[in-house]
Amino acid sequence: MSYDHLIQASSVMSPHSLVSLGEAILVDQGRIKAIGHPSDFYTVNVHKHTDLRGYHLYPGFVESHAHLWLMGHQKGQLDCGPPHNLQIRDILEQISLRGREIPRGSWILGHHWDDTRLADKRPPTLDELTRAAPYHPVYLLHNSAHLAVANQLALDLAGITVQSTVPGIMRDDRGKLSGELREWQALEAVSRHIPRSSSDQMAEELGLAVNQCLEQGVTAATDAALGLGDPRSIQAVWQAYQSREASSEPFVRTQCYVRVTDPDTVIPENPPTPFLSVAGVKLFADGSIQGHTALLREPYHDRPETQGVAVTELGKLVDAIKFYQDKGWQLAIHANGDAAIDSVLKAYDISFEGQFSPRRHRIEHAQMATQDQLEKMLELGVLPNFFIGHVYHWGDRHHNLFLGAERAKNLDPLYTAHQLGLIYGLHSDSPITPINPLQSVMTATTRLTESGQVLGSEQRISLQDAWKGYTTHAAYLGRREHQVGDLRPGLYADFIALSGNPLAHGPDDLLRTKIVKTFIGGEVVFERS
Repeated sequence: MSYDHLIQASSVMSPHSLVSLGEAILVDQGRIKAIGHPSDFYTVNVHKHTDLRGYHLYPGFVESHAHLWLMGHQKGQLDCGPPHNLQIRDILEQISLRGREIPRGSWILGHHWDDTRLADKRPPTLDELTRAAPYHPVYLLHNSAHLAVANQLALDLAGITVQSTVPGIMRDDRGKLSGELREWQALEAVSRHIPRSSSDQMAEELGLAVNQCLEQGVTAATDAALGLGDPRSIQAVWQAYQSREASSEPFVRTQCYVRVTDPDTVIPENPPTPFLSVAGVKLFADGSIQGHTALLREPYHDRPETQGVAVTELGKLVDAIKFYQDKGWQLAIHANGDAAIDSVLKAYDISFEGQFSPRRHRIEHAQMATQDQLEKMLELGVLPNFFIGHVYHWGDRHHNLFLGAERAKNLDPLYTAHQLGLIYGLHSDSPITPINPLQSVMTATTRLTESGQVLGSEQRISLQDAWKGYTTHAAYLGRREHQVGDLRPGLYADFIALSGNPLAHGPDDLLRTKIVKTFIGGEVVFERS
């Protein structure tokens, strides 16, 4: 008998072991056939042999919560975030320049503006955006993706006036429209009027996202809100994924959670394939901490007049959980604030009738989860998926502005979850933060913020446990541990070649480690030049 491929390396590593499983992987028909020492395979006939001695083979990373197509879609938009936008004037200049380059009436789209990073300490106003582009509708998404700002023409096209009753359409002190939009009903009231990308454009945008994944060693990804709640785009983005899978271009194994807003939302129910599946549905309980719309038990440190927003009330959460659970879908519910997590857990408890559920329903981000909430998750069988990048990218501002020192130190309480025996995932929520598993693993291990401060040293976890959060445990959250997330016979031959061996040598080696090659199905799909 002959096999497809034998790959020899300095070591083969699993997150479950700090010692090498061997120095060679035998691949056949896209799956791992065996792992061992080169001498084990001397008599084996293989079609191809790859020598990677000097490098170390690790399982490919599993990105358990991102927005894959959106990662590529935003590449063609204005980047309104730091470091190139230090004040509102910088954003307005970009808008004016784009307006001179494109036909009148074309939309100007942007993302990642951050009022806390701007010298003005506020969002751009409707009037400012209108003056910058009087003949183009403008729509700029906040760095949380839970807020946006728009100009007058965009609001006109959406039919939004000062009399509009859509929740989240904000007004200034004089009662005039401010141009600010908060949470999904207000966002979608405008965004659904933005022309969709063509099929070819979607394919190109998805390709950009796939390339980002492969460069970072991600071989299995998640679209955590397919369609972003716009019924027009659910099927269109799904078809783009299907087209990518059918092409000869590299792809990552992608599972989708469909963003549902009502029971009439159409969910693609195509049979799962090796590269594409619908895993469940996505609901929202609240917004974002940095947008002051995450629902907190106590008021915000810098805005004591507010505790955030309940995007979905308890009764509607219960109805939705029961409805989709009865249809066999896994649920992933977005909840950042501790009060929102309370609501989600109560909804799960009611729906499960107080019993443990084996369905692996999830709470996404779970940033302010408390010990009592984590204990309740363990009791109910609910799995948290932590947005660990928040510690690095926003930890300083959570400490100084949004939450204050005491609450911020327990952001993403990984060690508490670990001590309780909870299985949890780590994720980037890309494009909210860049997809970079090595950085995320380091953040979980060090708790370092962007300024180099340690945020909650008691919540640090070991490098091995952090690695599981981006591999074996992330796969478990998606109910695909029988396919991806580890290196063992029977799993897909999806792995990465690293320049270092951090699991064996420790966190210091992680700082020097580079992703050299990425393999999917035993074939190289990315190679660092």
